[in-house]
Amino acid sequence: MSQDVFISYSRENQKEVIKLVDYLRGQGLTVWMDESDIHGATLWTKEIVEAIRACSLFILAISRHSTGSKNVVKELALASEREKIILPIYLEQCEIPGTMEYQLAGIQNIALYTLDKTKAHEFVHQTIRRLGLGQAHEAPQATPSPGPSHGTGQGHMPPPIARKNNGKLIAMAAAGLLILGVAGFFLSKGDRETSPLGSPSNPRVNQGAPQASDGSHRIALLPFEVNAAKEEDKWVGGGMDNELKTALNKIDGITIIAGLSVNTYRGTNRDISKINSNLNVDYILDGSITVTSGKTSLSLDFINARNLSTVWSESIESTPDSIFDGKGQIASRLARSLDIQLGSRISANIKSRHTDNVQAFKLYTQGRALWMKRSQTGMKRSITLFKEAIALDDAFALAYTGIADAYSMLCQYGFLDYGEGYPKARLSVLDAITRNPDLAEAYISLGWIQFAYEWKLKDSEKNYRKAIKLNPKIAQAHQWLGLNLQTQGKHEEAYESLMKGLELDPNHFVINANLCMNSLLSGNLEQAETYAKKTLNINPNFFDNWIFLYMIHLQTGQREKEIAALINEIEELPNKNDLVYSILIHHYQDTDSKKSDAYHDLSEKYEASINKTTLEGRLISKLGFEAFMQLAEKAYEDSTLPFGFEMNLFVRDYWDHPKYKAFVTKIRKGK
Repeated sequence: MSQDVFISYSRENQKEVIKLVDYLRGQGLTVWMDESDIHGATLWTKEIVEAIRACSLFILAISRHSTGSKNVVKELALASEREKIILPIYLEQCEIPGTMEYQLAGIQNIALYTLDKTKAHEFVHQTIRRLGLGQAHEAPQATPSPGPSHGTGQGHMPPPIARKNNGKLIAMAAAGLLILGVAGFFLSKGDRETSPLGSPSNPRVNQGAPQASDGSHRIALLPFEVNAAKEEDKWVGGGMDNELKTALNKIDGITIIAGLSVNTYRGTNRDISKINSNLNVDYILDGSITVTSGKTSLSLDFINARNLSTVWSESIESTPDSIFDGKGQIASRLARSLDIQLGSRISANIKSRHTDNVQAFKLYTQGRALWMKRSQTGMKRSITLFKEAIALDDAFALAYTGIADAYSMLCQYGFLDYGEGYPKARLSVLDAITRNPDLAEAYISLGWIQFAYEWKLKDSEKNYRKAIKLNPKIAQAHQWLGLNLQTQGKHEEAYESLMKGLELDPNHFVINANLCMNSLLSGNLEQAETYAKKTLNINPNFFDNWIFLYMIHLQTGQREKEIAALINEIEELPNKNDLVYSILIHHYQDTDSKKSDAYHDLSEKYEASINKTTLEGRLISKLGFEAFMQLAEKAYEDSTLPFGFEMNLFVRDYWDHPKYKAFVTKIRKGK
């Protein structure tokens, strides 16, 4: 019997897939899915082959489980060979392996995990109808996602721009692509009352990527694609990313957009045609590196982002030891093409290195990659690599900042006691400044230690501003200065600083979440919600933002449906952390004490598993406010009070309490 739809999925996602299938069947579509245990059989039976041959549409349910399934890969290959219409549906954010890349090239997809849960299945249904299966109905009006990207909920798998062997870029026709609306992540608009804290009629939030405030040319530096037979040689790509970004940012009139914003376009998501609208850039640097038998080849295209024409291309043949010297050649050519004159000082400066020891730089680059993952194992391993780099070059100041940042974030994420980690971080950052007193990154690291551990807010602010004076193009400096100013109660100044960070890294989900927090503290709930939605569209798994969203719903009022949907969503999360448990404890503390107590116990077990020692706001519901405030006073004196005290979910219930107000006035002054 002919089927409308064949759905390929992994067993681990069966529960979610069955819900979708049941909905589609209820809409009159015939859907074939493996509801027996065919995949568990020793032989891959002909039943699946026949079902794929008979279907009109092949749906691929993409998750980290399905992309690693050999049977799912076989099913996709079979559907592609038989020229079936293929509709990839992302159940979660994940990378596409090479085994699937060819079949999915240029194909439209739906990021189901970004859609409003009440509309997601209907969104898929209407997409199927538009693909020609059955009678099309008017599509539901989906809530547009705020922020720089208008395609977060759907996109093109690999980009419509591909790199030829000669390094040039050519356009690939993508016939029949749908333009689909994007629904916000599990949110419905609902009616809202005016915030009790007030809400300005003209929110400050930008809907798109920020413009360059200094009139400079905005250039997206895409992550280098690395073709290397050995895994150990792939570090060269990250190394060149860092070196070229550092060199180009030394040129006046140029702002490089890198970091989390461009990582979105890594690998199979390399959709150059979207970069202009998403990041608001003028030009794009797109490069690849090939490492073979001790030789390194670099190909680079400088592209006009407005019309996707190639302004110029550069090819450099070198060795792994000297490939980074090419950054000076690239920077000079780029400056000439933009009619920027380089003086002798800048020309020399862009060629400078942090270290002449290639092996030390390799270890540092690998360490930073691990540090960025923010896992306990990764950050601890990064310290080892930074120390090995220093053993090869004791003057390598940047490696000392790596050690400092690793210890700081181990403390901040609850993996290390403040009293153990932060003093080590301070010693390392002072070592960095001793070796290079003009290293902006070192003052950023020192500023964080003074802010998050020592509560020396004024000293921290001075060091952030010094870092910005040394290098105004580091997004992290503006971001962390914004957090400092926010903690001092300077909300307007904080907002301006955070926006400077966002200007340099528009899709940085943490900066967007920081702006959400700033808006909440300023009483602008409408603006806070816009940033919350934007953050969720970029990274739905950033749990800090769930707390902000929960608080927005509570303060806005008449959001019972939204709160219920949020609670239902996070209760189903398999890997909860203390932030998620806090929401659940708070939600149930007045309605279901047993549930609240159970989540208390689970939160305590989680915190014990990572040796977390900082003061937890959930203790208010156990100890009472007065006893909790005594602990807060002691934590502040002991330097174990985490920053962001004013945004603590449980503390917010006491914002009008005199003791709370007095304490906030005290900590805003710092030590």
